[in-house]
Amino acid sequence: MAKVVPGRSCGDCSLCCKVMQVDEFDKPPGVWCRHCAPGRGGCTMHEARPPVCRNYFCGWLLSSNLGPEWQPSICKMMMNFEKDRRRISVHVDPGHPAAWQREPYYSRFKQWSRENEGQKFLIVYIKQRVIVILPDKDVDLGRKEPNEDIQIFSRMTPQGRTWGAVKIPAKEIQVSS
Repeated sequence: MAKVVPGRSCGDCSLCCKVMQVDEFDKPPGVWCRHCAPGRGGCTMHEARPPVCRNYFCGWLLSSNLGPEWQPSICKMMMNFEKDRRRISVHVDPGHPAAWQREPYYSRFKQWSRENEGQKFLIVYIKQRVIVILPDKDVDLGRKEPNEDIQIFSRMTPQGRTWGAVKIPAKEIQVSS
């Protein structure tokens, strides 16, 4: 079970109930779950919620490195670790689509991208829209379909390493060694 940072709780946040996709409820990303009462106690079926919800903890609950300004209800986005922690996903409240570009968040994302160059990647999701934050640029890939994945690559140029990202069918993803 995940270890939540002492003193932190979901409280009245419930942003995960809006920004995350929940297949068990046929809930797409970016819309409130039909079982959520935002601002009025959260989940209306808390005791009977499915394992996908019961076992979920956002990055703010799990990371003591993120200050109070990173609480999802404050910053209007939430972070997750995916793909064996090689990707940090940032799920943005579609009611605040530019939240990821505000400070102090954007400069921290760029810093993480540069510090983890080639090891971890930051991907911003606004509903089905995907933006990859790379060390040297941001790449807006537009709408990502369920059968697509994201491949990130780099190449050396006379000016140094440059990065890119593309959407490809998930079955064509090549595992890098």
